[in-house]
Order: sequence, then C-alpha cells, then structure tokens
Amino acid sequence: MKKKIGLALLSFTLMFTLAACGGTSKNSSDTGTKETGNSQAAATDELVPEEGAKLVFWHPKTPFSEYAVQEFEKKYNIPVELQDVGYDAVLNKYKADGPAGKGADVFVLGHLELGDAVKSGSILPNDYFEEDTKNTMLDEANKAFSWDGILYGYPSYAYLPALYVNKDLVKDAKLDTWDDIIAFAKTFNDIPNNKYGFFFEANGYGSAFPFIAAEGGYIFGKGGTDASDIGLNNEGAIKGAEYFQSLKEILPLKAADTTTDVKTSLWEQGKIAIIADGAWNSGRFQKLPFKVEAMPWPKMPDGKIPPVLTGVGGFFVGSYTQYPNAAKLFASFLMSEEMQKKINEVTGFLPLAKNLQKEELYKDNPVTLGFIRQLKQSVFMPNIPEMKILAYNDTVVSPAFEKIWDGADVKSTLDQAVQGLKDTIGSQK
Repeated sequence: MKKKIGLALLSFTLMFTLAACGGTSKNSSDTGTKETGNSQAAATDELVPEEGAKLVFWHPKTPFSEYAVQEFEKKYNIPVELQDVGYDAVLNKYKADGPAGKGADVFVLGHLELGDAVKSGSILPNDYFEEDTKNTMLDEANKAFSWDGILYGYPSYAYLPALYVNKDLVKDAKLDTWDDIIAFAKTFNDIPNNKYGFFFEANGYGSAFPFIAAEGGYIFGKGGTDASDIGLNNEGAIKGAEYFQSLKEILPLKAADTTTDVKTSLWEQGKIAIIADGAWNSGRFQKLPFKVEAMPWPKMPDGKIPPVLTGVGGFFVGSYTQYPNAAKLFASFLMSEEMQKKINEVTGFLPLAKNLQKEELYKDNPVTLGFIRQLKQSVFMPNIPEMKILAYNDTVVSPAFEKIWDGADVKSTLDQAVQGLKDTIGSQK
C-alpha cells in the first residue's frame, strides 16, 4: 500500500481464523454500548468486555503489532490472536470471510478503503469512543475516518513524503524556498558522475501535486468529496504543473529514468544531496553513514506553501464480531498515544494525536521533526472510492505528468488526463 501511494504519490502510500468471529449474525452499531449520540456517557462509564471474549487481529506481523497485542493482553486479560494479513488484502478478505464467521474482530485499514468498507457493511462505527477520538486526534484524521458524518475508524498514523537532506553535502546552504534548492543544485550537480543536488520521481502525480495544490489545483472538489469536480487542469493546476516541468533544469533526466530504485541507490551512495521520500524510510535512512535530516517542501518563489498528499491509517472493528465491546477496547488501545509512539518508532509513520504534534518532543530527532512540520503542510487524500483509482490503478494522471516532465504541452496534457479520469470513473459506476 505505501509504495502505491508513496511518492508517485505516496508511491503507501500506511499495514486471520475463526478464533473470535464464529457465527454469521451481523452486529449493528447497537451493541449494548453507547450510541453515537450518547458519547458523553462514555466519559464516565467504563466499557465492559464480554465474558469469555477473545479477539482476532488482522495486521502484518511486525514489532509493533506483536508489541501491541502483548501489552493489550497484559492490561485487559483478553487473548488476541494476531494473524499476518497484508494491508492490501485486509478489506477484500474481510468481505469474503466476515459473513462466514471467519473474519477478524479488529483490523488495520487505510482511509482510502473507508467508502468501500462502509458501503459493504464491513465495519462498525466508532461510537463509544467517538468523543474521545474527536477530542484527541487531529481534525483532518477524524474526517478521513468519517463517512456521511459518522466516525468509523480509530485513526492512528499518517504516511506522507517530505524532503530528506544529506547534511554532509548540503552543510549550511539556505533551503528556504524552491529558488534556494534550484540555486544549490546548480552548483552541486555533476551529471556525468550521477551527482544531483535534488532528486524525486518525476513519473507520477505525487511529485507534481504539491506545486499544483500550492497554486490552487486540487484532485476532487468540495473538500475531496465531489468526484464530478476534478481540479487537476484548472488555472492553478496548470501553473503548478509548469513549475514542476521547469525543475527538469536541475534534474535533467527523462521521467522514466527517475525511478525509486535509481533515486534510492544514488542517495544511499551519498551522491544526492536532497530527495523527496516517505516517512516509512526514516529508520533506514538514519542508519546511513552520513548525517540525515528532514524538512518540509519549501515555499514556492511566490511565497505559497506546497502541501504534500497524506494518507491516514488506523484500526476498525469488523461488523461481524461477536465481541464488539472487547473489539472496541482493543481498537481504542491501538489508537492510544503509547501505541502511536511505538508505530512511529517501528515504521516512521507519524502520530495523529494532538498531544504528539508538539515540535519540542522531537528536538533530538531532526528526521521526525521534519516530518511533523510537513504534516502541518499537507492535504489529506480524499476518502471517496474514486480516489482509489489514482492510488492503486492510475493509468491516466501519472502518465500525463510523465509526459509533462518530458516536455509535453501542459494544458492540453492535463485536459486529456482529466477527461481520461472522468471516463474511468464513469465506467466504474
């Protein structure tokens, strides 16, 4: 998932058997707990797990998921079976196994899957912990996990790109604006020897989006909810795409040659000073034999801020669970600040708790600090099903930006891409 939504964009872009979910009767949100409208009572009433509850958790087996299960079992004395299910497989597997009584009680999911999960009746609302979630998590994260005004998920982490800087190469160079990066790259570049001041994948919309959004372009209108309004070829999008195209001056390669593999290899060899890449590589990059920091995408020459696309990951309670109270306790536990810190430690993904956005918490970790700053300059991807076309099966928009990078006319290419996206959306209705 993270590679698909990661930098071309978020090029994530962000991770089962019978034990807990036997039976085929489906739960509604009325589980004997608090209804959505009664969440104030949740502040004083303790949610009591069902007698004999045991849970199944679908998540890739990682140091985080194993730690979370261990800590929850110690705290609540509720057994949890961790089943190793990949991020991309979770929802389709649940839609097949849930009705047969073989689905998980709690599973990981990215917010791009929310519309499908709701429409397929696969998840229960986050009702009992709704007030707590809304009070403690970032507003945009709560919106990302809400559908038709109902909060469903337990948001836990964000996945997004920022700029990694090799401080041994950049030293004290000024990097406050894109003009600064261009000026630095012009003095640093040694193309015959594969040395670049700046490098990103120019073969996808993710790298172009920050420039487009800075100038007023967008993916879908009405805050990402209206797929009939595509803003990838409006006046601002054209201006931003033209700026994206102009960066070929400092990265004089064909788009097809700016692959993730090429970028990562040269970066790890110490031949690139600045790269755009995802938070999920922070642990790996901090082990390199040179000093690495991270920073947000700097200001445009006109002073506008280029926001990156951001995804939200977290946890959901399956609608076929026989232990909804215990499952909600576990999902809420996975969303806790303690668990968000662990996710950040293990994966590099960014916490979504408001209390964990304070920059002073990361004064000793310049990589995480840079990503926290980038998170404040980001646009959360729309959670409508149409966004999955761009995230998982983009055959029109990313190829358009590849053509633009290689010199195609910006306006006509974007017009064609938007029409192609509209046609693709129409064919799937």
